[in-house]
Amino acid sequence: MDRGIYPILSGALAHERRMQVFANNMANVNTAGFKQDEQAFKAMFPRAHAAIPGIGYGAGLAQEIMAKPLGPAERVFAAPHRMKTTFEPGRIRLTGNPLDLAIQGSGFFEVQTPQGVRYSRNGMFSLDHQRRVVTNLGHLVMGTKGEIKLPVGKMEITTQGEIKVDDKPVDRIKIMEFPEDQMPQKFADGLYISDKGALAKNPQVQAGHIEESNVSAISEMVKMMEGMRSYESAQKLMQAFDRMTDTAIQNVGRVL
Repeated sequence: MDRGIYPILSGALAHERRMQVFANNMANVNTAGFKQDEQAFKAMFPRAHAAIPGIGYGAGLAQEIMAKPLGPAERVFAAPHRMKTTFEPGRIRLTGNPLDLAIQGSGFFEVQTPQGVRYSRNGMFSLDHQRRVVTNLGHLVMGTKGEIKLPVGKMEITTQGEIKVDDKPVDRIKIMEFPEDQMPQKFADGLYISDKGALAKNPQVQAGHIEESNVSAISEMVKMMEGMRSYESAQKLMQAFDRMTDTAIQNVGRVL
């Protein structure tokens, strides 16, 4: 088989991976606080050793594919590099729930999970049976004094995140900030993980609001269509290589 088909195959797999990321973005277009992902790739060149004619079966298919052919090196492979998350804020939507919070600008809520401290932009909060503030997954929302437990009374949350009940201060929502080059990494269930955070000096929150996903459904649909067309083009190229190989085999048979 002509090994030129393998770079095309790597490109097709790269497009398939990108479409999986786009599909995940589309699935979370209505998830509060969700941040859009983009798959990055890198170019890989064959190893710098010559292919040996008549390579044995024991060498393995991977070695044969990645072996540098005799002559100029023209083959380049696409390989997944890293997942890039776009931290642009989403649209702020009014909910009317006094425990719903939306962060204006940068920053993340700190929450306590069974796996440890995590961070979130999803401000859909409520009270559990112990009157502790929890996320929609039941994780404790942290304040500057620890877990937040509210007494019975009229609650108010200021724009700085301070919680008052019957005009008496109870706690302050703990909001963490991260350097732009050391943003937290996605963990699971819309949570993030990092150890580079610092307490926000001047947090700004909106009570009774939530931050929506920053995914644009139209933009993701356009990307998916472009990815599908590129994937189909790669398929056609591989089919063309297959036809060329079939023709070569038939012609060799006629000569012999």
